[in-house]
Amino acid sequence: MMTKKKLIYSFFIVVLTGGILLLYNAFNGNPISKFLAKKELKTYLAETYPDEEFYIEDGFYNFKFGSYDFNVVLIGEEDAEYEVTLTGFIKPEIWYDDIYYSRLDEPLIEKLSREASEEVLELLEKEVDHIVALDVEIEVSQGTYPKDTSWNKSLTLEKPLNFFIVLDSTTKTKEDTLQSAIAIQTLLNEARYDYERVTINGNILDEEGKEIADTGYVKYALSFGPNTKLKIKDISDHE
Repeated sequence: MMTKKKLIYSFFIVVLTGGILLLYNAFNGNPISKFLAKKELKTYLAETYPDEEFYIEDGFYNFKFGSYDFNVVLIGEEDAEYEVTLTGFIKPEIWYDDIYYSRLDEPLIEKLSREASEEVLELLEKEVDHIVALDVEIEVSQGTYPKDTSWNKSLTLEKPLNFFIVLDSTTKTKEDTLQSAIAIQTLLNEARYDYERVTINGNILDEEGKEIADTGYVKYALSFGPNTKLKIKDISDHE
C-alpha cells in the first residue's frame, strides 16, 4: 500500500510533468494539432484552388500568435512559394492565405477604393458633418476586371466592403457618437452597400491638424456590422 510520502511525491511528479508538457505545448504546439492543421490546409487548398496542385512543406508552430505556419509551393512553378497560417487546436481555421493576397489587383484596388471613398463620403456628409477621413477596403483579384474599371456598387468583389472612418469628436459626447454611428449605418444600408464592418474612431484634433486624417488622440471607438443594434455600451471610451 502506497505511503503518504510516496503519494505526495507521485502527486508532485504528475503536476511537474503536466506543467512541463503545458509549457512545451505553449512554445512548440503538439503533434495532434499540427496534424489537424495540415489536414485542414489540404482540404482548404483543394476546395479553394481546385485547378492547381500544391506541395505543403513541413510547418512550424508560431508560439507568438498560437498558430501553425506552412510554406506552400505551387507545383510546376518552383518560385511560387506562399505562406498559409492556421489558428485553432481542435478545429483549425485559415487565418492568413498568402496565395489569395498575392493575387489581388493592387493598382485597381487603389483606384476603386479612392472612387468608392469619394462616393460614400458624399453620401454620409448629408447627415454627419464632422467626418475627417473615410477609407473603403476593397478586394478584387487580378484579371477580374479591366484596369480602367470605375467603381460602382454592382461590381462583384472577393469580399464585402469594410469602412474606416475618422470623426472629429473634440467637442462630441458618447451620445453624439452613437447618433452619428446610427446615421452612418442607416445611410449605408438604405443605399444597399454590401459591407461587413464599419470601424469608427472619434478623435480629439488640434486646430492645425483638422485636415490630417491621423492627427489627434482617439476619444471614442466602435465597430459594427449592417445588422448591429447599436447601443451606447458599444462605444469604448479612450479619454
